[in-house]
Order: sequence, then structure tokens, then C-alpha cells
Amino acid sequence: MLAYETADQLLAEPDPLRFLHVTILNAIRDKATQLEVRFGEDGGLLYYRLDGRDWELTPPSDEVYAHLKDTVRAASRLIQPERPEVTVLAGVPGARYEPLEAGWLTYQLGGRWLDLAVRIDPREPFGFIRFDIDGADDFAEAAGQALAEYAERLTADVEPPA
Repeated sequence: MLAYETADQLLAEPDPLRFLHVTILNAIRDKATQLEVRFGEDGGLLYYRLDGRDWELTPPSDEVYAHLKDTVRAASRLIQPERPEVTVLAGVPGARYEPLEAGWLTYQLGGRWLDLAVRIDPREPFGFIRFDIDGADDFAEAAGQALAEYAERLTADVEPPA
């Protein structure tokens, strides 16, 4: 379970967990139906689906990107299926079949819970993390308030230029 309590709690989280919180809060606020991080050799891409269209967002930093799959695994309840004996006939030499890890992430916001379906493609350095979001409409206002509180705390800690 991942819970947003206050902006102070969020500021105290490690960078990968804070990034995950902020990304999920943005997706909920904007009433997205899907959130996806795609991994590649040169870093990650971040998308969410809104009104049937994918929108590319600012990707995570390299420091966060390297720990994102493990962060999602730690916060989620996943089923990690056993790898079946499969021979890969095409693709990269020595490749093997890696089944998706699937489960859910319970997100607590404003004293209410929202379950996000989670799928992780464990292939390294490739793969993806996908969250399916049902019912974001009911949480959009609370997510917006949480983000506003977080932004206010961020700017309060920054001294204005002289």
C-alpha cells in the first residue's frame, strides 16, 4: 500500500517513492485511465492515457529510473509467476520468456483507498510498468489538493533570488 498523508511525509520519502507518488497523483488529478513507464537502453519514457490518447510526460531522472521497478514491487502486492520452460525461436540470441508480474497497488488518499492494477515486465534493461486506474474521477479533487500542498511546501523551502 502507498499512502499520501501530508506534503511533509512526501518530502521525507526517498526520491523513487516521491516520484511514484507525484506521478500517480498527477495521473489521478488529470483523470487518466492508464499510467505507463517504458524502459529502454537510454532511459525511460513516461506516458499516461487521457481520453483515449497517450500523453508523454517528463521522464524520471536516471537516479530514480534505476530504482523504479523495485520501488513499485515493494509498494504493490504482486504475483510473480514461475517462468515456464519456453524456447524463444526469434529475437535476441539467448533470450528467454519472462512472464509479467501482476497485481495491484492500493493508494490511500484523503482517507479513501483506490486500487490500481499493476503489471511489470521484468526484462532488463527493457520492459515497462503499467498502472490501470479505475475511478480516478472520485479522487481528482483530493489529488489536486495534495499536489497543491506539495508544490506550496517545495516553494516555501526555496529562498527567493536576491
